[in-house]
Amino acid sequence: MKSIYLYLACLLLSLAVHAEKGPRAKAATKAVAQEGSVQFRFNNLSPADAHKDSVLIIFDRFDRTGAGVIYKVFAADNQRNISIDGIPAGKYYVTIQGLGIHRDHTETIVTVKAQKNHQQSINLEDVEEFTKDTVIIPASRTDLASLSIVNMK
Repeated sequence: MKSIYLYLACLLLSLAVHAEKGPRAKAATKAVAQEGSVQFRFNNLSPADAHKDSVLIIFDRFDRTGAGVIYKVFAADNQRNISIDGIPAGKYYVTIQGLGIHRDHTETIVTVKAQKNHQQSINLEDVEEFTKDTVIIPASRTDLASLSIVNMK
């Protein structure tokens, strides 16, 4: 009986030594096939050459199994688009926070499908950039005689 156990142990050990990593390498290529991309279109974001607007984008899994899958600051291209590639397929809560002139905060749900490009349109509020040439300070006159410190009763 001992010889049978010893023979099985040697057989398992020799199989373990000759095992290859083939299935794991195939799983990695399968994971690449399960990725998609998302393109966000902003209606009135400043173009990238102005360098005045950037956006923080956070992807959280819809089933709450992983937080912050993508947590990065992006700048829009000349067509006011942001493209994000390599997102694992699934459903996500997406938080978009403007960090430049636009301070809008938007949350939406996005479904990413394998090898597909999902397009999402984001509407931002109108804002104006303040410079020292465009700021107008209204003139006001303060009556110092009506202050409570001066009027002592």
